[in-house]
Amino acid sequence: MHSIYHRLNTAVTFFGTVAAVLCILTSSTDLLHQSNPNIQLGLREVRRLVQHHGGKDQAVVTFDINADLRSVFTWNTKQLFVYVQAEYETQENRVNEIVLWDFIVQQKEKAVIKLSNHKTKYAFIDPGNNLRGRDVNLTLVWCVMPRVGRMYTERRSVSVGKLPATYI
Repeated sequence: MHSIYHRLNTAVTFFGTVAAVLCILTSSTDLLHQSNPNIQLGLREVRRLVQHHGGKDQAVVTFDINADLRSVFTWNTKQLFVYVQAEYETQENRVNEIVLWDFIVQQKEKAVIKLSNHKTKYAFIDPGNNLRGRDVNLTLVWCVMPRVGRMYTERRSVSVGKLPATYI
């Protein structure tokens, strides 16, 4: 009749198909989830705006963040990669995005982020001399990394005003 290899192949194929169907059903539950995180984000202070090496502008800023991302978590969420980025427009580039700070949240209980007058983790440097007098938006971005399924990104943006027109 059938050899042991044929029976083994049939069993492995059956269990592989069952596992694939379960993964699809599991990841489809995230499509129904609606999160509504409470986020407050603001630029506290521009401590310095100087010309860096090679004619590049560098701003040293502090920001405030109060974010409750617990509603983003589901039973399928493995972790969140959260970061704050500064966005501004220049003549050369319509969109400039610079990551200022990041954090990984692995537990729902630790998804409440409160920082006051926090200095940036990464340098706020423009490749040209385009920071002076620019309108800046701060954006909180979170990437949801599920246990099973596709990763997706959500964001909230806040206009925080202009950087100083002169070096300080």
